Amino acid sequence: MKKLVLSAAIAIFGLMSVEAQNVNTEALQLGVRAGYNLSNLNGDKIQGVDTKSLSGFHIGLFTEFPVAPRFSIQPEVIYSTQGSKFEALGKEADLRLQYINVPVLAKVYLANGFNLQAGPQIGFLTGADWKEDGANDVDATDYLKGTDFGLLLGAGYKLAQGVTIDARYNMGLSNITDEDASWDENVGINQDWKNGVFQIGIGYQF
Repeated sequence: MKKLVLSAAIAIFGLMSVEAQNVNTEALQLGVRAGYNLSNLNGDKIQGVDTKSLSGFHIGLFTEFPVAPRFSIQPEVIYSTQGSKFEALGKEADLRLQYINVPVLAKVYLANGFNLQAGPQIGFLTGADWKEDGANDVDATDYLKGTDFGLLLGAGYKLAQGVTIDARYNMGLSNITDEDASWDENVGINQDWKNGVFQIGIGYQF
């Protein structure tokens, strides 16, 4: 299943790249980017359980092609680790999620490489682990939906050497939990949870 999801994401990225070449082959810019994630789950909280931000990372590929002097479209394929920390009754646990995210960003350049970014994103869940202190890890993929929809908002700066620096917020728009699933008869994961991820990344365009 994970291989199928990854193949689908790569195929989407490839189709976008082909379309970009049809628009302006000479202006097409391929690149790589990576960075730091600080994530949490927004929405309903289980009574008596506190949530905290979880550190992670992202890495992937992107392609940018101009459609106007100060306007570009930038599709990406990004592997992202995110989730949340949970604390209850003196115990801590992490819900660690792995996604292949495929955003399509509109970039507006204001001046000297500074740009604003916004666009939709679809995420494909490739793994989910519940890590609790003093207990065995639990595979949580069956309790979560396989796809996630969100909106990316951010700003960036592009240096003349092809180096890019970005700060973004990934705002989840869809409930990631499976309403019919629960950990056990006492603790349900069928909450209305949405991803929220702050990202700081650096990239390089070839």
